[in-house]
Amino acid sequence: MTKFNPQRNSTVVAELKLLNPWVENTDYGDDIVQLARALLGDIGPISEKAHFEQRLATMGRFAAGRAAWNSWSQEMLEVRGLAGGDPALAAVCDALAIANFSGTRFTEDVDFAALAFPGRADFCGSEFEADCWFQGSTFYGTAAFRQVSFMGEANFERATFYGLADFANSVFMQSGQFRQSQILGQAMFEYTDFARGAWFSGAKINEAAFANARFGGAAAFTDCEFSGPASFVGAMFQKSCGFEGAKFLEGVDLSQVDVNGAAWFAKAVFATLPKFDDMYVAGGGDFKEIMAPA
Repeated sequence: MTKFNPQRNSTVVAELKLLNPWVENTDYGDDIVQLARALLGDIGPISEKAHFEQRLATMGRFAAGRAAWNSWSQEMLEVRGLAGGDPALAAVCDALAIANFSGTRFTEDVDFAALAFPGRADFCGSEFEADCWFQGSTFYGTAAFRQVSFMGEANFERATFYGLADFANSVFMQSGQFRQSQILGQAMFEYTDFARGAWFSGAKINEAAFANARFGGAAAFTDCEFSGPASFVGAMFQKSCGFEGAKFLEGVDLSQVDVNGAAWFAKAVFATLPKFDDMYVAGGGDFKEIMAPA
């Protein structure tokens, strides 16, 4: 982190403290840079205390309701804009904007629909034992859902991800719902288990990583637009997979993909010849149409 001048940036610092009163419980006083280091790195007990207080504040803000949450989020985004080209100040803003839900066990239905997350949304290692709704939510920073268990319905339809959407090694016991979502950063679904399939119809995805993902039910990528490279290497589709009308604007790698049902690619557009080494399709479909680009 580069040198930070709290006097020069006193307005931003004051706004950050006003929006995040929990920082007073971390015993940092005016040393907000040290607090940011604790939140963004690992400096032992100092980091543990900082993360604990931020987590309490996150839970309290969520309990206050959607209007209160989005009001805080909008103000945090505005303050982040005031940081301009100062990387140190921007890093402080990003640290305080973290929504810390990591390792949480949600035992009842939980509604995150239409929430705006101004920084990293950390749900890593969490368990959703009932339904969760994120439709229409906006993630301005990394959406961290690595190693999450979704036992009920998980709905991310029409959600917008401006950064990394990381669902690697997660499990969806019901079908994953991502229709018409926008993932403008990387979509990370490596080793993700969709026990009952997944629906990405109409989604716009930048770089897609579905290597070694497993789809236990039907998987629909119809009318998806992949603006960056897409990898499905080693993915397993227990039933059918549909890529009808999908657009692959860069390369797509389907090597070692195993489809036990049918594979549909009607009217799919490929900018370059896809890789399909050792791809296996048991149930027919129009697999051969992908062997030549449009």
